[in-house]
Amino acid sequence: MTYRVLLITLLVYSINCNVIIRTDARCVCKQWKLALECANDQDCIWNSNTKTCEQEECSSIKSQSICSADEGCQYRDGKCENFTKCEDLKGKTINECRFMSTNCRESNGEHCLPNALERKCSEFKNEGECLQGQDGFCLWLESKCILWSNCVQAITKSQCEMLPQSCDWSETLKFCLQKQCSEIDHEYDCIAVQEGPNSHLYQVCEWNYVLKQCESSIPDILTFDTCASNTLQAYHWSSSNANEGFCEQCLSPNVQKPTPKHCLCNSISSQTDCQQNQTCIWKDGECEERKCTEIDPPQACIQQEHCAWFSGSCVEFTQCENYKAFSNLECQSINKKCLLSDTLETCTSKYQECKTHKTDDKCNGSKDSKNEQCYWDEKTNTCQVWTQCSQQKQATYCDYSGACLWDGECKQITCKLLNQHSCTHYLTSPNSKNWKYCMLLDTCQDLNPDLLSKDECYAFSYGLSTWNSSECQLCKFPDDYTSILSFIGMIIITML
Repeated sequence: MTYRVLLITLLVYSINCNVIIRTDARCVCKQWKLALECANDQDCIWNSNTKTCEQEECSSIKSQSICSADEGCQYRDGKCENFTKCEDLKGKTINECRFMSTNCRESNGEHCLPNALERKCSEFKNEGECLQGQDGFCLWLESKCILWSNCVQAITKSQCEMLPQSCDWSETLKFCLQKQCSEIDHEYDCIAVQEGPNSHLYQVCEWNYVLKQCESSIPDILTFDTCASNTLQAYHWSSSNANEGFCEQCLSPNVQKPTPKHCLCNSISSQTDCQQNQTCIWKDGECEERKCTEIDPPQACIQQEHCAWFSGSCVEFTQCENYKAFSNLECQSINKKCLLSDTLETCTSKYQECKTHKTDDKCNGSKDSKNEQCYWDEKTNTCQVWTQCSQQKQATYCDYSGACLWDGECKQITCKLLNQHSCTHYLTSPNSKNWKYCMLLDTCQDLNPDLLSKDECYAFSYGLSTWNSSECQLCKFPDDYTSILSFIGMIIITML
């Protein structure tokens, strides 16, 4: 028993040395930027006119197998339509119900019933039916059916081989072990290995064409044609040009980059300026703060400490623990107070020191008690305080830091490095509270505040300044917020 426990510990440590992806946070159609990626997602269709990937309507799906496998669709009377409920489908047998929808795997003899009525592993009483329950893959052990949580629980070779994507039988040790990329023999199987029999977490693999072997990999070095496929559609190519960009994690579409805080509504005296602030409303000659439910863009919503952006709308913030998310970036895009909890599925307001995090997915994007960002050091496999852009080796977290950009490696942003679309503002380091600002004048340059007129003051300073008598002045912010180094703006001069 001691040997078995030690073996599990070693296996878990070896997995944590690499990048783990999660398949319950896969990309949505609009995140695919390449036609190739869009075409490989059966839920999506490429719009050749707009060059964008769109969610395929159920009514346009002709294949019964594709239709019934889509949780949002159902196949009835020879056509594919939007899914309603299982009880609307007439099916006398389980097979008839499954033929119409993957959501419906039971029947009362007349119509279908939802999967919720399936039995859990613990409810199966004989070995023959102990295969898969409502809660996941099952294992027959010591004369009872249990939920299979770890490969080493399988005591026979036949049991171990039931889940080849996760487990591998060692003829030498006579143990069922966690599968590794190096144990995959063929190129077409070299995609990813599941971290556990019922885990949403996978280790990325890549085929080494020189050594002709499968190896552990990280998404950042995948190419445009392997980025989505080798991450089980949890990552996408960052550019619409296959010759540019990098392999980037598909975070929730609501994830936002850090932005400076706007002027408080009650500090704005101009109706025009008030109407440009998405958190404010002009009422009875005064600029007032909107209710959370009246704020639309997520960037504006999360500027308000009492608001949260969740399920596509701005709502009153309750507590971090009430929101579900799969990364630190997603939690902070719900409310800036929130971070990813230890369950890796919900948010929390409890900040931990960087060194306490033992995995890269818990470390990257997290913050310590001093509100400093953490990063995963791939050389030492430890979580550290992030002080320089070059320390971050994952493109996604580099690009969402507000201070850095990914160009083959993580670099500190300067105005000169920004293009016309991103020529706005940046933090002076990953953990800085100081913002620098840029303007577009043929090229992206440091801002010259003397160019801001009365009409330009608020709009071109991104809501950080208002006009006061004869000059453009910064608004006053709460003491605990960011210090401002300079005026900001983006001046666009059109050459006629």
